[in-house]
Amino acid sequence: MPTSAPPRREPPQGPWARFLDFMELTSPEGKWGWGLVLGLLVIGFWPLALLGVLDVSGTPRKVLVALGPASICLGLALLVLVCGYRYGESLRMSRGKTWGLAALFVGLGLAGAAGLWFSES
Repeated sequence: MPTSAPPRREPPQGPWARFLDFMELTSPEGKWGWGLVLGLLVIGFWPLALLGVLDVSGTPRKVLVALGPASICLGLALLVLVCGYRYGESLRMSRGKTWGLAALFVGLGLAGAAGLWFSES
């Protein structure tokens, strides 16, 4: 019985599809990572997007301005935790270092939020 060669994989057609294939983002795990990054961008930048759309002043403006860096750093802390738990062993990163880096981002976000809260007039 003759052996058949595996089917040849056709290269993607467009430049965007070639880029996604080159970056290995067409696999299910790559798509999950793509969704994670987009979700974290939404988590991180919703207060600033809302501030850009709404015309608010006073305390609501202070809250949205202060939530900007806090939510961005919270999103980065979540990204560090997810990646640290999934890929920590291959990155030689312990759970303690993962939590420490996440706490650092949360602290930076809180410090930035406090600074912007008190600087807004």
